Amino acid sequence: MKVTNLLALLLVTGTVSAQMQYVEVGIMGGVANYYGDMTHDYVEPKESQLAYGGFVEYHLDHKMALKFNIYSGSVSGADANSDRANLKARNLSFTSPVTEAAFTFQYYFFGYRPVEFAQRFSPYAYAGLAGFHFNPQAFYEGEWYDLQPLGTEGQGSDYFPEREFYRLYEFAIPVGLGFKFALTERWNMGIEYGARFTFTDYLDDVSRTYVDRNLLIESNGIDAYNLSNRSGEFLNGTPFDYDNNDWRGDPTDKDKYMWLGITFSRNLIKGIDEGFRTTTKDILGCPGPKHINKVKKRRA
Repeated sequence: MKVTNLLALLLVTGTVSAQMQYVEVGIMGGVANYYGDMTHDYVEPKESQLAYGGFVEYHLDHKMALKFNIYSGSVSGADANSDRANLKARNLSFTSPVTEAAFTFQYYFFGYRPVEFAQRFSPYAYAGLAGFHFNPQAFYEGEWYDLQPLGTEGQGSDYFPEREFYRLYEFAIPVGLGFKFALTERWNMGIEYGARFTFTDYLDDVSRTYVDRNLLIESNGIDAYNLSNRSGEFLNGTPFDYDNNDWRGDPTDKDKYMWLGITFSRNLIKGIDEGFRTTTKDILGCPGPKHINKVKKRRA
């Protein structure tokens, strides 16, 4: 009898564990933004750009999950958004596409168990590691220019051998918060915000000092100078005559970018019917199929 009870207990435990471990696949749609040398005191909402992507999440149990996502969007910034006279006169701007692949650990504070709505919603937090590609660009006299190859801060110049071209592929530490809600046992919706702490200060192509006009033109060309010092456009005349010791950006603070989006996902759990009604619980006032069957049996 004891052996029979033990086997039954093991069977139930194994069934519960199998139900708790499952894969979830979904999509994200929202906006991207950034914080760096062209945001100054705060993230600028008007610079938010469209973002989208997809993810796969493996639920280890009702509280812990591993997630892999690929998100894509654009970030941008402009000195024109500042209320400081010196930054307005600097007059720099940029936009950059960003594509990210991230692997994160996710923790649900209340636990999340969509099966039979055991726990239908939960806030969560996540952290991990991401790799991303970016390519800062600027619009000048009717054309878009890729900024990295120009060396706007003297990169690649024999006069500044320590200033190498920055990489367009970099790493970041993603951290974020979200909230997930089970529409049914099969489908989920949520909202998620995440910041990426990067290891580059060149997401916006701005980090260190200006380069003397003649040196920069000689080594990297007139386009590098024109896109390095755009104060003349603001002044409607001759640009400021910066030298090698005048700061263009802040090299002590790395750039950051953020995602804010709505998620829609599907749980790949065996034994759950398709559709937008749960098999065992009422949802939005609509009885599930099993509930309907029970009512029919009672009437019979």
